[in-house]
Amino acid sequence: MNFTDAQALLTFGAMLVIIFAPLIYKVNNYIKAHTRNEHIKTATDMANQAVAALVNSDLNTLPNRQKAVADLTTRIANNKLSSHFTKQEIESYVEKAIADLNK
Repeated sequence: MNFTDAQALLTFGAMLVIIFAPLIYKVNNYIKAHTRNEHIKTATDMANQAVAALVNSDLNTLPNRQKAVADLTTRIANNKLSSHFTKQEIESYVEKAIADLNK
């Protein structure tokens, strides 16, 4: 059986894909996790800023907490990150920021 140059190149390419597929998969997962961590860090920073804007008012009242959540939701949407966060996650970031401020 004679291998043509195209068949040899195709075989070599397939072997490279098989050999490097696990590495590519791990790198892809690392990049996804790193990106998610950066999104969370950004949301946490924004939550701290939203809570800090209300620092002179009583943060323990429901309307002020809702305003902080609304401010954070707006900032996340303005930064085109809203598809990465649920409402519960946003509320938890605000709660954490309030807890950190009360320390």
